[in-house]
Amino acid sequence: MNASAEQAVWFQYRPGVVVESLRVAHCAAPTSTNTAVQSWCRLKFDPANLELAAGPGEPVTAEKAPACAPCAACLLRLTAATDTGTVPTAHDSEASDDSKLAVVLRKAQWLLDDAAHYLPQGNYAQRERDALAATLDQLAGLIREQAPAQRDVAEHPQTQSQL
Repeated sequence: MNASAEQAVWFQYRPGVVVESLRVAHCAAPTSTNTAVQSWCRLKFDPANLELAAGPGEPVTAEKAPACAPCAACLLRLTAATDTGTVPTAHDSEASDDSKLAVVLRKAQWLLDDAAHYLPQGNYAQRERDALAATLDQLAGLIREQAPAQRDVAEHPQTQSQL
């Protein structure tokens, strides 16, 4: 399904379903079924545990709760969708769940979720801090490596289409 990024639906766990640090706003293509919802980051959710959330730039309404922090993977895919005008779907073959960037993004997200929960309580060990810092350094390196490649594609679209 190709659609504009404006058609994306933002959602998050209802309060009390998970600890507050795990309440992250995810994004998905609209669906009218009550089956499991698959977000752009490829996680699946039970609709009974979810609430609609206001997306970026949307006002909070009676139907849409204030959004929690966005899922990093969903947000990156939203950025890509905005640039290309298409919304990623569950069948989008261009996004690999096991790409190095995807794996490091998920690891960073998990470590950041843990840090957000345990660091304010003073229950965050030095080895966990070191693991978080190393993962964020690795993620920054991967993003820097990818940026020139994406800029080259944007500057030379004909070369890309000839491949």
